[in-house]
Amino acid sequence: MVDLSQARLTTLAVHKVGNKVKRQGVVASKELFDFDEDMALILQDYFLSPFKTDEFFKLSHDADLNLNEIYAYCKKVFKESRSEFLGQSVNILNHLYAQSVHPHIKSGELYVAHFRECIVEGTDLEAIGIFKSENKDTFLHFGEENESVTMKVEEGVNLKKLDKGCLIFNTFEDDGFSVLMVDKGSEDAVYWRDDFLQVTRIQDNRYQTEQFLHLTKDFCDEVLAKDQDRKDQLMFLNKSLNYFSKHKELDLEEFKDSVFPTPEYKLEFDEYRTNYETEHGLPASEDGFPISRYGVKNMKKDFKSLIKLDTQIEIKLNHRKIEESEEHLELGYDEIREMYYYKVYFNEELE
Repeated sequence: MVDLSQARLTTLAVHKVGNKVKRQGVVASKELFDFDEDMALILQDYFLSPFKTDEFFKLSHDADLNLNEIYAYCKKVFKESRSEFLGQSVNILNHLYAQSVHPHIKSGELYVAHFRECIVEGTDLEAIGIFKSENKDTFLHFGEENESVTMKVEEGVNLKKLDKGCLIFNTFEDDGFSVLMVDKGSEDAVYWRDDFLQVTRIQDNRYQTEQFLHLTKDFCDEVLAKDQDRKDQLMFLNKSLNYFSKHKELDLEEFKDSVFPTPEYKLEFDEYRTNYETEHGLPASEDGFPISRYGVKNMKKDFKSLIKLDTQIEIKLNHRKIEESEEHLELGYDEIREMYYYKVYFNEELE
């Protein structure tokens, strides 16, 4: 769990970064940004409020972690603190400029910040924040002059819309630190994650939970869909989701018993799961793992409980009571109409 409610901004450098392809260059500040307490509160809200997830990444490199530029710069800041901050923030600026080679990347302000009192899993940590504002909004500015109200149009940064950002915490240094990331997901956004930061997901409980639910969905789409109707596919998906919602830890055999009606599908699932885990570099799920409720919550949107028919009728199943839905819904075929049908059993209509 991440708690940034008490986090305190201690140091800030602000620079300007352009698009390298367009030869827009950079503007590197010669000194740290000076802010008072009121400004600090405004900036903290702007920088930190978008971080609403505990989806952790780590800095990485294919050859040697020390060759990851952001890792090297942050490592020096954490060790030397304020004396290294401005110089390393300029290094970060130049590294970002070197990666800004997509023609759609916009110029903008780069903020490199240092925070204290960030609580991660109950531990008080420091963090280096790297943020970029790209998009500008138009504002009306009002004033008073000669007993009249004046109005002028100004362009500026919307403090409710952080474009890109990351928080790098001073923990797990030898493994690439722990990183949280915000990215609005534009078509050029890959440069921020893959080229500038070079991060990969940490294989924690949340990651394992999400990957296992991903594989159950893929198994449904690629295997069950071949000989199971849509109702049975939805039953499998929602039984899988219910198991993860109701249990604190995965027991693989118990999971298979709860979602598969026949031993044949269990064998097919084991083969599919083994290949999936090997392909994605995941630990074997036979050993089980603690289930992350955040991971389950994040995956719910991908587990549908709606049957859409070409006759403009939709049947919505209650995924929390999927066994009851299965008992009261039957699929059949009408020989006269030459059409499929669903038969629904019920006692009374509800408001």
